[in-house]
Amino acid sequence: MLTLTLTLDSLAVYIVVADVLALLSYVLYLFHKNRALEKAIKNITEFITDYFTHTGAEVRVTCFKLDGYKRFVTLIESQPLKRFRYSNVLENNLIAHIFQKTGNTVEKIYWRFPVEVHRDEYLAEAQGDASADDSYFLDIPTPEEASTIYKVSEASWDEFKNSK
Repeated sequence: MLTLTLTLDSLAVYIVVADVLALLSYVLYLFHKNRALEKAIKNITEFITDYFTHTGAEVRVTCFKLDGYKRFVTLIESQPLKRFRYSNVLENNLIAHIFQKTGNTVEKIYWRFPVEVHRDEYLAEAQGDASADDSYFLDIPTPEEASTIYKVSEASWDEFKNSK
């Protein structure tokens, strides 16, 4: 029969307790950091959504964390509206507002404007809808109008000289 005798002096107990406390505090730090990251992503997403809701645009926002402290990238998905044609100007103002309100740095905002596959149906719906105040697709000429406006074809050098 084998007997194992373990003797713990006070110094060994203190070292074990210190190691366990250090491990628990590190685990709590990781949980706190993860919770702060989720809160920052939620704040940025809600701020951008509210920002565009006040202007009357419906957007879907996704936020991603970059390497580093409080640096993010956002993806904004919206219907193709005419007022977003120059979104780079809007992007700079939005980044500054996000930094002022949340304290987080957004490095880049990526825009996505999904276009409907059935353009004719969308045009008919947009023309029939009286509340549509955005004429993004209405400015585009139909294929019949485009063919009468501008035509490209090959011509010989002699035909070119004769047309002048």
